[in-house]
Amino acid sequence: MFPISWPVGAPGIACRAGANVTVLVALSLVLFVYERALIPIYGSGPTTYSLNLAVLLATLVAAAHPIKVSKTRTLLLGGFLFTAAPLSTYWVAAWTARWRRPILGPILTHSAVLIPLLSALATFVVENNVLETLLDTVRSRQWQVMSGQLLYPPWWANVSHLNNVSDTQIFLGLAAAMFNIWIVTFQARRPAAARKTKKKGSSPTSSTGILRPLLLVTFNALWWKTRWMLASPVLPHPLPKPYLHPSFPLVIHSSVQSITGLIVVGEALPPPSYQGGPDQEMHSLRYLRASHSLLGGVWMGAKVATLDDVPPQVDSYGTDLGDSIYGTFVLQEAARLVNSSSRAGKWKRALVIGLGAGISATAFNRHGIETTIVEIDPAVYDAARLYFGLPTHPPGNLFLEDARTWAARRRAVTGTGNPHPLFDIVVHDCFSGGGVPEHIYTVEFWDDLKAALHPEGVVVVNFAGMIKSDASRMISQTLKTSFGNCRAFHDSQGGIKEEEYETELINLVFFCSPNQNPLTFRKALRSDYLDSYLREHVLSTLPKREVALELLTGQPEDRFILTDTHNPLGKLQDAQGHHHWSLMRQVLPDIFWETH
Repeated sequence: MFPISWPVGAPGIACRAGANVTVLVALSLVLFVYERALIPIYGSGPTTYSLNLAVLLATLVAAAHPIKVSKTRTLLLGGFLFTAAPLSTYWVAAWTARWRRPILGPILTHSAVLIPLLSALATFVVENNVLETLLDTVRSRQWQVMSGQLLYPPWWANVSHLNNVSDTQIFLGLAAAMFNIWIVTFQARRPAAARKTKKKGSSPTSSTGILRPLLLVTFNALWWKTRWMLASPVLPHPLPKPYLHPSFPLVIHSSVQSITGLIVVGEALPPPSYQGGPDQEMHSLRYLRASHSLLGGVWMGAKVATLDDVPPQVDSYGTDLGDSIYGTFVLQEAARLVNSSSRAGKWKRALVIGLGAGISATAFNRHGIETTIVEIDPAVYDAARLYFGLPTHPPGNLFLEDARTWAARRRAVTGTGNPHPLFDIVVHDCFSGGGVPEHIYTVEFWDDLKAALHPEGVVVVNFAGMIKSDASRMISQTLKTSFGNCRAFHDSQGGIKEEEYETELINLVFFCSPNQNPLTFRKALRSDYLDSYLREHVLSTLPKREVALELLTGQPEDRFILTDTHNPLGKLQDAQGHHHWSLMRQVLPDIFWETH
């Protein structure tokens, strides 16, 4: 056999290539962790608005730096930057968010925190002559693809183990790795003068050889003892026990990193000065939060009230629960009031897509309607069941998966001649974080869903947006195309003025049916209210809440019909994300969004 011979310089090339791959993986992880840390404070829209630009600038800074920086010094600088990253990421974001500038705030945070971090890592790649490739990429306008796919691969979000590892642990782990490599590298590369003056016969394990492991042991021992001082004030995920804020009447019952983001159950406690009775302050309420969006909430404590003083509903721990803080979930229950269908008064089965706090699902269950849930995030279902009174659902009535996958599978099974029972009512409410998952608003999705709906059933679709907007028009025209028979209502407590149609973000609830009879609703009865003041108020004023469908649909145009091949809904909602973020900051004070 002939011995394998490497081409000249091949081992060095291989080592550099391996180092580059390692650094690129570290870059993508840093970007993932940084974005995950910012979204609970800024939401996904404002956070990602200028993120690609920040990645590009960081790479250019590393490439165009006029001073040659050695790798050992870069390691040392990177170690200090990543040591400061947990605290700086949190506090710079929290501080800038208080300015109420959802575009400027993230830009300043990226500039102060992200660009230095990525620049320190990118220096390693740039030193290996990738500047020319980088500039070619920029000139070809492909840098967004590079930053979105190479530096932030989607598979990080699918690594479930990372849900139990905090951002602090990852940042400080990278910092410790850099410091350790720096110690080893610095000691291994002694100056040539020092090597020449080494005494003849000295042992290779003399003072210099002993110093390196001694420094490593000392550093790691000190790091282990003091690392907690460098941690951000973000709570551990999952939260091992409820957290009571030391200076504000706020308790966090649960906080979990999950597949759709950070899922938090918090409760605003009454201030010490509160003596009971109605007021306009946001306290005595429990809320369900997904990153920087509220999925629902209920009133608590002294703000729990029921018609005729009937005993209220309770959570899994026996704590009294009041009305929903949002009327839109109660408005969805008006599907039971539809009287133009043969199913009227005989509603047997309901499907809820997008659970939230489970307000409408729980109400259907209390009315004796068998309810099935399709919810993509298991943490949302757990929170609704433990803290908001949702009954436990058996496996046949609970599907923790994407609604598009569920609907396609249900349609395929129906076509085999072994269909499941059809649903009389379907509630579709998937708004979160300023936008909706656009793939479950297309004609193809509604076609799949109709296979699970009774021919005279009712579909209820919640969409948050401006009445006069292209996004609302796309939703309404697509629904009308798919079902043919729709009406729309708003949940605003004080009504909507015409001049607010293009400026105010409101919840629009569409009621649609494949049944060709015009949709009509009966008058609400005492039994429809489930002893709830909010239900009495919303359901009894249903006629006053209607929005003329012609305001939403306009003249039919193909460009407003959402399909799998034509779906601009996501892009249209980007600007709305900034508006939604500002609205959420008005609903709850800063401290609620900063405590998670």
